Amino acid sequence: GYSQFPLGYRLFESNEFIQDRGMCGRYLFFDEKNEALRDLIDAAREKMQKEDFEQISLFEVFPGQRAFAIASAKEKMKLVPMLWGYQGKSLVINARSETAFSSPFFAGSGRCVIPCSGYYEWSKQKRKYYFSVDGTAYLGALYRREADGYHFVILTEDACKPMNTIHPRMPVLFTKQDAVKWCRNSNEKEMLCASLRKRNMTQV
Repeated sequence: GYSQFPLGYRLFESNEFIQDRGMCGRYLFFDEKNEALRDLIDAAREKMQKEDFEQISLFEVFPGQRAFAIASAKEKMKLVPMLWGYQGKSLVINARSETAFSSPFFAGSGRCVIPCSGYYEWSKQKRKYYFSVDGTAYLGALYRREADGYHFVILTEDACKPMNTIHPRMPVLFTKQDAVKWCRNSNEKEMLCASLRKRNMTQV
């Protein structure tokens, strides 16, 4: 287990205005230091067509952009380019983990994770924070096929201390081992209880 919550955060002075503070509207895929993600990028570059690879957002990822997700296919974990957001009346980029599995809007979705170096959040004062873990973060997500390919949404849950002093919600985060279990359709309630936040509910 974890003796402390393995999230660090840094403050960025920013004038960027985020209208919807539902959760992170942005994350950092590759911080140019994470060797595991560097290897993943190199492997994808070799396998993908150049024009397809160049459509992938490799650094700061915005809603609506194409990014790498990891899903289970035939007992193997597969890297899949997907667009961030489900099409609805407006682009839906997040799903509340407490209600997603009973919502008709998300019915039929598969499970995936979004590998990244960390994610961004804005406080009420519009200060930009970057949250990171040691190594690779795996954001719990759902995905489905739409007319233009696969799309994903990031699952969120109540933030714990000290993150909740900045924003009331945070993404569901998994260890690498639990990310694999999540993608392979282990019981969703059990897996959501295995998020890094749930493991550290009493950490202050």
